[in-house]
Amino acid sequence: MRRLFSLICLSLLAGCATLPADPEPQLSANGSSGRARFYGPISWERVHHFQDLIKGKRIRVLEVDSRGGESDAAMALGYWLHDEKINLEVNRLCLGSCANYLFPAAVRKLIAPGAIVAWQGNYHYQLLQQEQPEQFVNHEPDRSGAELTRLREQFTIEQTYFKHIGVDERLCWIGKLPPYNAKGAFVLPPEDLRRFKVKEVRTEIDYSARSASRWAAEFPVQKVVLPYGGAI
Repeated sequence: MRRLFSLICLSLLAGCATLPADPEPQLSANGSSGRARFYGPISWERVHHFQDLIKGKRIRVLEVDSRGGESDAAMALGYWLHDEKINLEVNRLCLGSCANYLFPAAVRKLIAPGAIVAWQGNYHYQLLQQEQPEQFVNHEPDRSGAELTRLREQFTIEQTYFKHIGVDERLCWIGKLPPYNAKGAFVLPPEDLRRFKVKEVRTEIDYSARSASRWAAEFPVQKVVLPYGGAI
C-alpha cells in the first residue's frame, strides 16, 4: 500500500526532471515578525517539523519557494493556511502540490516579480484521464485495479479539501483541456484565478505572460487565458 501511495504521489510530479532545482531547504518561524518560511520539497517529515517550529507562535505570513512534493502533506499545510488565515508570499517557485494546495488556501497571495505559480494537474485530473481519456490529447497509461482504487480514495480526500477552502479545483487542470492542451505546466492571470474563487492575488503587471516567457527556458510552461465571460 505504501508503494502504491508513493507511485501516485510521484505521478503528480511528472516532468520534475525538467523543472528548476528546489532552493536550499529552509524552514523557519519568527513569532516576533509573524513570518515563517517553507523552502524546498513538501513532505510529511518537513511539514511535521514545520508544525513544531510554529507551535505557540503567531504567524501571519508564510514565504514559499517549492516545486511541490507529497500532496497529502501539502493539504495538511493548506488546512493550516486557510484555518489560521495566513497570507502567502511566493518568492520564486510554487509548482505542483504547492500551487494546488498551498497557494489557493491562503488569504492574500503575493507573487513577487520574477516568481511563478503554475499548475500541471491534481488527483482529479489523473482520475479523469483514466475514466474519460477522450477529453485529453495525451493521457497517462491505464492503471491497475489497486492503483485506480487508491487514486479514487485520494480524489475523495482532495475534493473534501477544496470544499473546505472554498476553491474550484478545476483550477489545477483547466489548462490541460482543449483548446489549451498545455503539454507541461500553465499559468493563469489573476482575473481568471478569481473565477475559481482564488482572490486577493497581487502580481506584477502582465504577470502571466511575463512569467511564462521568463520560465519557459527552465521547464515547459504556457500562459492560459479563459474565454471572457464564458463558462469555465
